[in-house]
Amino acid sequence: MPISEPEAAPRTDGAERGPLLEVRGLRAGYRGVDILHGVDLDVAEGEIVCVVGPNGSGKSTVFKALYGLIDVREGSVVFGGEDITSHGPQQLLTAGIALVPQQPAIFPAMTVHENIELGMYLERDKGKIRRRVAEVFELFPKLAARRSQQAGTLSGGERRALEIGRSLMLRPRLVLMDEPSVGLSPVLVHEVFEQLRSLRDAAGLTFLMIEQNAKSGLELSDRGYVIERGRVTYSGAGAELLADDEVRRTFLGVGKDSR
Repeated sequence: MPISEPEAAPRTDGAERGPLLEVRGLRAGYRGVDILHGVDLDVAEGEIVCVVGPNGSGKSTVFKALYGLIDVREGSVVFGGEDITSHGPQQLLTAGIALVPQQPAIFPAMTVHENIELGMYLERDKGKIRRRVAEVFELFPKLAARRSQQAGTLSGGERRALEIGRSLMLRPRLVLMDEPSVGLSPVLVHEVFEQLRSLRDAAGLTFLMIEQNAKSGLELSDRGYVIERGRVTYSGAGAELLADDEVRRTFLGVGKDSR
């Protein structure tokens, strides 16, 4: 796909993929109180990685710290070999990290096409914008079919796809997804997660997401991290975490006999 060149590298086997994002010893919080207590995590090129945990565990704080929305008191964030600790959102976007927020961020009275174009609102080269919009519509044929439709008339899954598509306009190397299943029915959650997997496989995109729906998030992901009280307590392949009896009891509400 054109969108994967040159910013996003094709996916390879895990042993051959170097870390795209490296987080080490991350301490951050609010009003002088630490919420995160030394969080470590990695995301390799072409992976889907999911962070799960109970409410209040620090999942959202991880994203706020990574995206420069709160101060990091200790630790480091390295992206593509560059230290980006405490960089602001605009610097991170320029570096190749996009954020799809939890709350809906579309403009309902504008068309699908106009919403997509807003992903490059500072760009003045109209030809470049047209080419990027065409790339996004190639990846999202359902959106292409609705390009002249008002965004407010889309289904919940289509609105989430629109937000993802808009985030790809600057060809990010890493997309941060904040609770992508929020507000969606189980059918639409499945649809959106399949779209993320397709984007990873077809365009070599890399995703790091936090997800309250631990089961669906881990089923989708190559690897996962479980955060409790601001610390990583479990990590591993998504399937391995789903099969772990302690993780299942604590976060999925089921025991080993419920498989």
